Amino acid sequence: MMNELEHILSKRYKQEALFGLFQRYFVDWIADAYIAKDMNIFEISAINEKTDKEVLVKFLAEFYGNEEVFKKIFETLPEEVKEIFKVVVWEEKFPIKKEDLKKYLESYVDKFEKEAYAPKEEYLFFDLDEFDKDMNTSFSMKDDIARFIRNYIDTKPKDYYLHKAEEENIVFKLYKDNNENEFINNMNFYLDFYNSGENPISSSGKILKDFKKNMQKHCGITEYYNDVKGLEFLKTETLCLILTLLEKKYRVDTYFNNKNIKNILNDFMTAETFEKSDNYIYTNLFLNFLKGTRNIWEHPENIKEVLKSLVELLKEMPENEVVSIENILKAFVYRGKNIELITFKDVKDYIYINEANGERAKITDYSQYKDYIIEPFIKSYIFLLGIFGVFEIFYEKPFFKKGLYLKNNYLSKYDGLKYVRLTNLGRFIFGHTERYELPKINEKAEIELDDKRQFVTIVGEAPAKMMFFEKIGTKVKDNMFKLTYDSFIKGIKTYDELIERIEKFKENIDNKKLTSNWEDFFENLEKKFNSVKIEDDYIVLKLKNNKELIQTVIRDKRFKTLALKGEEYHLLVKRENLKELIKIFSEYGYYIVE
Repeated sequence: MMNELEHILSKRYKQEALFGLFQRYFVDWIADAYIAKDMNIFEISAINEKTDKEVLVKFLAEFYGNEEVFKKIFETLPEEVKEIFKVVVWEEKFPIKKEDLKKYLESYVDKFEKEAYAPKEEYLFFDLDEFDKDMNTSFSMKDDIARFIRNYIDTKPKDYYLHKAEEENIVFKLYKDNNENEFINNMNFYLDFYNSGENPISSSGKILKDFKKNMQKHCGITEYYNDVKGLEFLKTETLCLILTLLEKKYRVDTYFNNKNIKNILNDFMTAETFEKSDNYIYTNLFLNFLKGTRNIWEHPENIKEVLKSLVELLKEMPENEVVSIENILKAFVYRGKNIELITFKDVKDYIYINEANGERAKITDYSQYKDYIIEPFIKSYIFLLGIFGVFEIFYEKPFFKKGLYLKNNYLSKYDGLKYVRLTNLGRFIFGHTERYELPKINEKAEIELDDKRQFVTIVGEAPAKMMFFEKIGTKVKDNMFKLTYDSFIKGIKTYDELIERIEKFKENIDNKKLTSNWEDFFENLEKKFNSVKIEDDYIVLKLKNNKELIQTVIRDKRFKTLALKGEEYHLLVKRENLKELIKIFSEYGYYIVE
């Protein structure tokens, strides 16, 4: 039975080419014991042009499929062949000019009695590309083969590494967005709005239009596109999807707050906080043009492994330079380690894309896999890091063709992403700087506190402050809020959370000196909060109204040290003392089953 590489080689190489390689190379490799060690001399001598293709494929697969074998054989190849390999494995073409055709190609007369060309035997590893009008051509190699061998070759192209974009003059003609300050200063409001009670997700898994519209307005979100139909709320929508991606236990302000931004991002870059109930949560939210994930039963999406590879690469970002997405994509693919979000076999078996003409486009080769899955994944995830404020992003209107008939002329809403640069936060997260100072909120507004009652008035425009006071008070006018003990502690569960909210209140009034009515308000809050506590350390035992049992408890002094007496024959016992108490009861013939 053929493995994945053998299937690909069988599809890509014709019988004649494989036999040509056998005559030119495989015979020598077998003689030198590089390959076919399990075959005897009689089996090898019987091989001819009619030998089963699978036998010849296995010879080539032994060369391509094992790094040690490949490197040993590679050193024996003609220098010209080695040079071609060093070019074509990196998705480049090896040019052949008209005057060099005889060096690399042999001519023959085709079935139409016209002169045609094919690679000479030593060059049958490579694909011969179409000729241009001047009779120039080139050698190339399909990516689904090249990906197996490119990292066996020591020569690496420039795009194997992340580097400064050469076309920097183009960058500044694009849209650009640095979301660092906006996200850091408003992330608690995004969370509050998302958790406000409305369900933002439709039955088809998309963010509801009214929810996006209301959130954008309420949270003052600066959008990416104002002139592209269907993308007017892309940033708002993506923020909602990020929160949907997180497990519910992380959608709380004790975790999702700007003081915890480093942990949030570290967790996000390992998928630690992602929802676990959906095996294809990332694909279904951010690559939702890929249909058929519900039919994949054996393998979940490889989000943790793929993110590990991508984040390791992004750590190589130059500290202050603009880097192209094409460079990031090539470096990611070239390194080839854990790059499949969805296992390629599952993609071929189950995944499809709905085209605008009603057709279902299947993904059958690796170049399509790279175009339709790897590239949109890279762009979407880097866009998400842009939302968090890790990258300043440079982008254009999304456009994507690459063999698909698409309704909006793009496959993913993030197709327009072209370049990125680290922000202050990004430099901190990826280890270029050791400290990070949270950006200040610059809102020109005056906060007035009533010195008799708990009323707060906002004079001027201050969306962030407005949202904070909406959370802790009741709006009595457009810019006035009434605070009560109940409204202030809404959603608070611990004393530490109360103190944190009081500090937040002081920050939002620009740390003004509090008048006596406000000092009393907070003093009473602290004093009365949790004055009565639910005690989980105790278990209540109910005694039967049995004279002998009651007398036993009264007489034996050990009960007094282990339990508190309650009304109507109840005993309050600390959990740590329960086993000892049960043992004492058993001495008197009374048994308790835990």
